[in-house]
Amino acid sequence: MRFPLLQPLRQIPIAVIDTETTGISSDYGHRVIEVGIVRMEAGAIVKEYQQLIDPGRCIGPAVTAMTGITQEMVAGQPRFEDQLPGMMAVIEGAAILGHNIDFDLSFLRHEFRRLGMDLRQSLGDVPVLDTLRIARRRFGRGGNSLPVLSRRLGVEPVAAHRALADAHTTAEVFRRLLEPVGGYAITLCDTLNQQGGAIEVEPGDGEGSLPIELQEALEGGRPVMMEYLDGRGARTHRVIQPLQIRRHNGQALLVAHCHLRNERRTFKIERIVHLTRLESEQKDDQTVNT
Repeated sequence: MRFPLLQPLRQIPIAVIDTETTGISSDYGHRVIEVGIVRMEAGAIVKEYQQLIDPGRCIGPAVTAMTGITQEMVAGQPRFEDQLPGMMAVIEGAAILGHNIDFDLSFLRHEFRRLGMDLRQSLGDVPVLDTLRIARRRFGRGGNSLPVLSRRLGVEPVAAHRALADAHTTAEVFRRLLEPVGGYAITLCDTLNQQGGAIEVEPGDGEGSLPIELQEALEGGRPVMMEYLDGRGARTHRVIQPLQIRRHNGQALLVAHCHLRNERRTFKIERIVHLTRLESEQKDDQTVNT
């Protein structure tokens, strides 16, 4: 590892990375549409980077509903390879930090491979840190999406699901998570212990390759509120219990028990705008058009 394990964290540059994408998984051909990076040194922000990216494919309606990023906004923007030098200049020589960082790394790996490049080789042997893993060890595995976790820690997000805003929120969440254990004075070794060990840039067992809201919905074994775009583009809300993800004709589908109809239904994941954990059991489920 480039940095000694006993080196204080305040002596290690950290690049907080967030990406917005056309869908849930690079395995389905989805691409990066925005990159946001906050570079911190000695715990202070010293540089920022934000760039919309033309993915060369359509942006689904749910992604637009969630992020506000439209097809028109990315038209004429740089391709991933065009913005790469600017992105790498902010990351160079820094540890990598993200919230559910495996998700972002999975997309970056695929983007690099399309260019005939290796992400691990390009980043170098740097530590990878994850606020999600720290939060799960501290609070358990439910309710750790970035907006929910940030508010739990007293951080009000400026915006959600835009890359630079989420990178700023992640940086502040990281600071709050470190406060009880010594802040930036703790060593790299202790920081890695807080998240349960080192994270590899290359794929592991696949955990973290989905958005956190979808991960926790599948893991939780309990109903969640789903905001969904129907075939006419109208937003509906319904309570579902997610069961599994499957692939059909190149599309990712969520199989779930729909409480409204009391039957198993299949939903196009590209039309899911948001999944919200229900804190208490909800018996009278309704679909609400908004």
